[in-house]
Amino acid sequence: MTTGISQKGAFRRNVKWQLVGSASQAVLSGLLLLLMGRELGTSGFGVFSIVMGYVYVANLLFEPRMQDVAARQFWNFNPKSIDRKQSQYFIDLFGMEALGKLLPCAGLILLAPYLADFGKLAPDGAALITVAAIGVYVSKVGNGLSVGLLRVLGRSDFNAYCATGELLLRVLLTLALIKFYTLSVLAGILVLCFSGFLSNLLQWMLTMKQLKNMHFALGEWRFSSARERFRENRRLLYANLGLSASDLMNKDLDVALLSPLLPSDQIGIYKMAKNIALLTWRAVDPFCLALMPEVNRLVSLGDLNGVKRLLAKSALGLLGLAAGLGLMSYFALSFFGDSLLGRDFSNISKLMPWMLIGIVSSAPLVWGHALAVALNRAEFALMGSLFGSAVGLFAFLTLPSLYGMYGAGMAWTLTFLLNFSFTAGVSHYVLRKRARFSIVR
Repeated sequence: MTTGISQKGAFRRNVKWQLVGSASQAVLSGLLLLLMGRELGTSGFGVFSIVMGYVYVANLLFEPRMQDVAARQFWNFNPKSIDRKQSQYFIDLFGMEALGKLLPCAGLILLAPYLADFGKLAPDGAALITVAAIGVYVSKVGNGLSVGLLRVLGRSDFNAYCATGELLLRVLLTLALIKFYTLSVLAGILVLCFSGFLSNLLQWMLTMKQLKNMHFALGEWRFSSARERFRENRRLLYANLGLSASDLMNKDLDVALLSPLLPSDQIGIYKMAKNIALLTWRAVDPFCLALMPEVNRLVSLGDLNGVKRLLAKSALGLLGLAAGLGLMSYFALSFFGDSLLGRDFSNISKLMPWMLIGIVSSAPLVWGHALAVALNRAEFALMGSLFGSAVGLFAFLTLPSLYGMYGAGMAWTLTFLLNFSFTAGVSHYVLRKRARFSIVR
């Protein structure tokens, strides 16, 4: 089947713009971390991390990863010839994503006082959680669907523009607060939510411009027919929901677990080290996003040898990239950490190696999730995440009590690495079996 865009060309454009976007976002994110770390200090940055950790954890519990669903549903999407069924799918997926993000928002508002007590926050902790919950919902609704559609259309440049613009706006607003007023935890949360809202709005405007030929027959939409269409993606959606819930340990559940175990200043140092390690991961993560539609295409066409070649080249390149960036991050913090972040963060260079081990070891295996989805075995990613999270949960409940924030770094690396190792290993095994079966036939 031919489409209005070149699939290989879309893949190359996606990789290019994901890399460009991630590089610029890494620079801006690093600058933002420096500003917030210096102004809030270890304790204030720890409180900010705890509040946002609760919000991100709650949102992941009902995160359908709509970008993956869109990549699979619209892989042969032709913007010049859009049928009515595709427009109905669009309405279905947007509604599911909006509802999925509304549930955790409501839950956070109801449980805010209890979460504030659990995290040993100040009396205004419940208000901070409520503001963050509402702001994140408004700023992220529908974002996954638009990202998935832009990726399929080969317009990841639009997503890169919006994500980079969001960070740039956060940096500028943060600088303005530092210069003319003061940067508090509440101000940091409001800046994050406001910039996210504007970025999401712009991204949807750009997406709809690409879908100008789509006929949205809202009056023809029926719940009964939507339920039938839901069955086509039910397996992937359920797996994605489970994957999101099981992936909590790799996100900010670690901060939530550490909140009653470590003082806020140690949590601030741990979270800063984790964020810097994840800046290195930003150079790797775009390949997972860009690989998704290309691996889906090759598997759908039965080109299993092409899949193997793509994965081998990706693994080798990503290993070198992650190792190089990891060494740069470590030496930069060792020599310039005190002057950049302040003396409160002087121990961060001792914690960083424990975080970077997980990044460098996982980079060559980043293709595992994309391959699992392409093989229609998204549950492999769920199983890998559950395995990593189970080990990580035990590690986070034991190691920090013994080794403080260094134990937290060890626990995070175990969680991160075991997730990718399991998913990639099982997915590759199934691919090899399918390739042997094809040869026999």
